[in-house]
Amino acid sequence: MPWWRDRTLLGMLVAGVLLRALPLLIWMNEWGCVRDECTYTKLSFRLAHGEGMTASSGWLWAPGYPFLMALHKLVFNWSGAIRITQIIIAIGVAALLYHLAGRQGGRRAGRWAAALYLFSPTMIFFSQSLWSECIYSALLLLTIAVFDRARQQTGDARGLIGALILGALVGSCMLFRGVATYMLPIFAFGLLWWRLYQKIAWGQAAALFLAAGLTVAPYSLYASKKFDHFIVTDRTIGQMMWLGNNEFEPIAFDWGNGVLSRHAWRNHVQGGRKPCGSKDDPMGREDCQTAAGVQWIKDNPVEFVRRMPLRVAQMLNPHSFVTRHLRWGNFRGLPQWADEVIIMWNFLWSMAVMLGGCLALAARGRDARALLIALLLTYHAAAISVLAGLTRYRVPLEPLLMIYLAGALAEPRQTLAALRQQPVRWLGVLLVVVIIAPLVFWFLPSGWPWWRTW
Repeated sequence: MPWWRDRTLLGMLVAGVLLRALPLLIWMNEWGCVRDECTYTKLSFRLAHGEGMTASSGWLWAPGYPFLMALHKLVFNWSGAIRITQIIIAIGVAALLYHLAGRQGGRRAGRWAAALYLFSPTMIFFSQSLWSECIYSALLLLTIAVFDRARQQTGDARGLIGALILGALVGSCMLFRGVATYMLPIFAFGLLWWRLYQKIAWGQAAALFLAAGLTVAPYSLYASKKFDHFIVTDRTIGQMMWLGNNEFEPIAFDWGNGVLSRHAWRNHVQGGRKPCGSKDDPMGREDCQTAAGVQWIKDNPVEFVRRMPLRVAQMLNPHSFVTRHLRWGNFRGLPQWADEVIIMWNFLWSMAVMLGGCLALAARGRDARALLIALLLTYHAAAISVLAGLTRYRVPLEPLLMIYLAGALAEPRQTLAALRQQPVRWLGVLLVVVIIAPLVFWFLPSGWPWWRTW
């Protein structure tokens, strides 16, 4: 059944819109901006005034989100209007999840997938915020849908067109998030999986790289010429290494997962390696920061490896920015009990998606799409493990897990039957229980002021 004919889904979509729109109407004027939100806004103003893409405090970020905010500034005279666009995109993501989960698990699975997304406090929050996660999440999910279609298209012309669209989407992901720069080979591997002897598969892999390159090339050429350095989409690795590979412990800005005040920040970084290079020379600063970070890793290889689980645990903290904003009192007028209910709802929902989704992927994943998603999850976690972790970095990954969790919730008996039929899948379940679960629980106490550690 098409999603627009499912009345239950339509009711959930209406509820999802209200949950996203009403907080904007009530509290938006009181929120202001926080850290990266302020930087995105500043970059968009510069773009709208014809300055082109610029660095900020030595960081050169991927251009996609600032450009999109600048477009809203030009059209609506308000870059924050992108929040309305994000609410519309969120509804599209829910419909796409309904389609992807429903193809394997039927209408019940589709409804579960849409509900998991629509009623997630984290997903609601980020659709209202000025961070790139909502749009990057939509792009990443679209790549999964197009990848499925491209694998199914065996005719030369249609198969190549599907791969070209996939490449353009992956290139778009790269323009929105620097971490996406190196995931292109994962999609090529997925297209070639069990198809090494098919000519169309190699043609699709070539088309994938061609389309991604053509998508990214205009900005890459522009930025490389402007900053006199080779740039794909961003240059932030050195700055991230300063945060995660330094004499001080890896730092984050989630509630209870790092420092928040300026005074606490100065105390935390005081004994560490100082940033090198001038903020007025972002490329020189990035080169210097990268070299210093690499040297620290060479000098401290054991400590570098020891911190890997900590950085991933920072990303998997089930509380996320929602808890931080509630603890800051940014939802004025809500009674204390309502704050606590939302915090509890958020961490339970996040844990269910992360742990339940990984377990369901291990039990139910059996095709090239499951392999692709598993590799994408691993890639993003690996990137975080060597740099620095924030909970918002996992936001685009949760919808990928919702596809499989929805199938397990809709068909629990079939999920258990799959484990019995293929005992090797228990290895995946064991991996989730032994490795992923402890990382998810690591910062669980941090959401409550009276319970900060285990």
